[in-house]
Amino acid sequence: MLYYLLLLCLPVANCCQSIAQKQYNLKNEKPNVILFSAVTSLMALCFFLITSGLRLDFTPALLPYALLFGVAYSAGWVTTVLAVRYGLMALSTLIVSCSLIFPTLYGIWLGEAVTAMKVTGMAMLLASIVLVNLKFDKGSRFSIKWFLCVMAAFFCNGACAISQNMAKRALGDGCSHEFMIIALSAACVLLFSFALTTSRSVREDFRGCIGYSAANGAANAVINFLMLVLIGNIPNTVLYPTSSALNMIAAFLLGYIVYKERFSRMQYVGYALGVASIVLLNI
Repeated sequence: MLYYLLLLCLPVANCCQSIAQKQYNLKNEKPNVILFSAVTSLMALCFFLITSGLRLDFTPALLPYALLFGVAYSAGWVTTVLAVRYGLMALSTLIVSCSLIFPTLYGIWLGEAVTAMKVTGMAMLLASIVLVNLKFDKGSRFSIKWFLCVMAAFFCNGACAISQNMAKRALGDGCSHEFMIIALSAACVLLFSFALTTSRSVREDFRGCIGYSAANGAANAVINFLMLVLIGNIPNTVLYPTSSALNMIAAFLLGYIVYKERFSRMQYVGYALGVASIVLLNI
């Protein structure tokens, strides 16, 4: 029961992250998303350093998993931003959201039970994601740059989840902080290097993002910490689809209540399917 209560904390943290990202984009005419992502990684790194009490026990066995996560995390941020720049945001979000299939299939490969309810719930969730996100713009043209970026983001997000799973299952609960410290350190180096070479005014961009990226980084750290706690205690075939559906419902409530966003009929149907999928996945 405790782990399912922690699972309910994930959409709250995701909402905090969404608010920080939304406010940053609203308050800055020319947001530097790469620098924002770099500072977010740094803030998340500080979170894990502080909460560890610096009582750390690094082991070489962590390195391949943590470095894979760090590289995939960095590349995922950059390619997602570029995908949105070169193509449709909704379609890009749809494709990246479907990366939850990787850790779900990994759980099945490990021998987790697959029931008819879970298969139906997963199918309903994927249909929900499509209905919520998919909007075609007749004026848009297919872009090779967009396709390469969105597919890279899709695989990078999947690689992040797989590396977390592999580390947790191979090394247990005792190395979560060490894993994230190595991974986020690698992400900081990569993202700051990219940001410093592409930003025209680092000082000005930094001043514009520091407050929002601090909040975003704290929320992102909580999300990663909770995922590391939940992996292995809730089956992947339940954990990832359910967390994805909960995040989608939380985003709907946030947009509808706080930002006064209104949706199409098909989007409302999609959100309803998301709620139904949560029920079926957890029966």
